[in-house]
Amino acid sequence: MHDEFAGLDLSYPEGATMQQRAEVVLRALKQTTVAAKIKREVKDEIIKNKYTTNSLGANLPKLMEEMGCTVKLMNCINGIQEACKGKEVPANVTPKLPVLDEALDSVREGKRKWRQKILEQLRRVSVELDMPYARLRTQRSEMARHTREGMLDEKDKEDTDNNSKLYKQRGGVFCSTTLLQHIIEIHPMNHKSGVTHIIGWGMIPLEVETPTPDELIGLFPELRLTIRQCGVDEGLKERFTEHKIKQFQSLLKNSPLSELRQTAKNGVPVSMRKTVWVQLLSPLVMNEQATKDKKDAYYQSLQQDVIKVELLLDDIVKWDIRECANDDKYFVFDEMMERVLLPLLRDPYCKQFMDRAVEGIRGLDGGQQGILDYPPSGIIPYQGLAALCAPLCFIFTDVSEVYFMFRAMFCRYWVKLQTLSSKPDSIITLSKLFEKLVQVYNPDVVYHCISLNLRPLELAFPWMFTAFSGYLEVDQVLYLWDRIIAYDTLQLLPLAAASIFLWRGRAILQCETAQEVRDLFTDFSKLQIIPLLQYFLFA
Repeated sequence: MHDEFAGLDLSYPEGATMQQRAEVVLRALKQTTVAAKIKREVKDEIIKNKYTTNSLGANLPKLMEEMGCTVKLMNCINGIQEACKGKEVPANVTPKLPVLDEALDSVREGKRKWRQKILEQLRRVSVELDMPYARLRTQRSEMARHTREGMLDEKDKEDTDNNSKLYKQRGGVFCSTTLLQHIIEIHPMNHKSGVTHIIGWGMIPLEVETPTPDELIGLFPELRLTIRQCGVDEGLKERFTEHKIKQFQSLLKNSPLSELRQTAKNGVPVSMRKTVWVQLLSPLVMNEQATKDKKDAYYQSLQQDVIKVELLLDDIVKWDIRECANDDKYFVFDEMMERVLLPLLRDPYCKQFMDRAVEGIRGLDGGQQGILDYPPSGIIPYQGLAALCAPLCFIFTDVSEVYFMFRAMFCRYWVKLQTLSSKPDSIITLSKLFEKLVQVYNPDVVYHCISLNLRPLELAFPWMFTAFSGYLEVDQVLYLWDRIIAYDTLQLLPLAAASIFLWRGRAILQCETAQEVRDLFTDFSKLQIIPLLQYFLFA
């Protein structure tokens, strides 16, 4: 939740009328710093003797609009309404039942076992690299780091000792394959196929709630074939891009955030993407009252932490960056990615959004003082983290801007792709939605894959795990992310994965081995993701 609303009572009474909802919003609005700042600005303006007492009432709305206060007020009200969604308080119910962070017992148990796996892996890495979880940087530690990197480089050149302990630590504490394998081992505690004799085609044994195809069509009406889209119509309609740029410039200047979000559902022009994304994610990028100097100072303090303290996870992040930089599209951004991801591990702001993956690791060099949570951000780096950061380097040139945007997107979206939960937009629910979609739209293709001992989710899970970064071309990734931010949901990921998988449906039916099917999905360079999404939903 936005820091602005922290500590406010943001809940409607059960069955609240429109009047009661308005009272809740008004009460919360009066307690915000935004309202206080607007009140002060308007007061300073009206005491300049430009207005008489009689004319002030009639001129006040126009004055507020000219000062830009109306848009700020509407954005704040919209934020309060979003925060109140789904938080109705039942009337006359006492005492309150405790709210569990996870509704399903089997998923809670799966999360506990996953934490144990991560903790064991970290301990193993610490022993094998002969390094504590964290330590102050000294001349001796830097010499040890250079020696360790030299050993890794030597192994990289040989590229043959795949069973080497050092080789195994590249690219992250875990990868998409490890996470998928753990997810499919989470079975519902009240169902066994040996008793019911119900065996599904999918890999996800859990039954979690997902939208139906008809509900998905209702969720994404702006993707209809009759509506022009950024990422599709630039070359088909003259001056389309020019028109969209003017439209967004007007919205950014004069309209509330809700209208900007609605228009962004059809995509964002490349030249406007930076500004639009910052506005749509502004509550998470940083407090709106924070100046650029404050943001830069905050980022520099994180950089100082990188200089002072070395984390065991730093090497793991650097290896993931190196793997990502092997892609010729991203190799020029390796230094920028390092300056984003290493501070991210140390940013305590992120911890409130994390589902704590590791507990019980405290202190510097194994001691009881120093770092109280490890890592301070709560983020356990995994293989593909750098891939989620890399596309942003094409949008922003300043490293601190990349940092705050990536932090916002990770805390809002990407953390859900590595968190075990039965809630909407979690990786379990997204995977289940993908499996249901491909089974509904083309069961013949799914059955053929199963007959080849290949499940469709084995192909699609890595795509969704990195939000298609590293698979689609950069421009297509960004067009997809435009919609994710505008719709504020990750459900577009399984939709995109299903559309790509079934686009190859006829070719899949001609394959005779699982490897032939995999080979069909090795090259995404010609794919245009928005037309595929439109065709899948509406054609």
